[in-house]
Amino acid sequence: MTTTTATNYWTATAAAVAVATPDADVPYNFKLTPEERATKSGQHQFGLCDSCDTGLNDRADFHCFFNDDKMVLTCNACDSYFDGGGAS
Repeated sequence: MTTTTATNYWTATAAAVAVATPDADVPYNFKLTPEERATKSGQHQFGLCDSCDTGLNDRADFHCFFNDDKMVLTCNACDSYFDGGGAS
């Protein structure tokens, strides 16, 4: 029973990541309203990407830097995109 549970957990986790992982060349392009952002931010361990509002649940999901004394979190897709991977 434990093996089945573990297999189902990892299969479900992999399926969720496959759906939620943005294409590295084109980051998600949506913004939430301030009310939606406040609600969604509380549902994710590290909050939301400052560029596209993607939820950040794992330290490996994002990059952190400072811009004019403000800490900015960007998901890996936005970081790649705006760091020369796709922005013109």
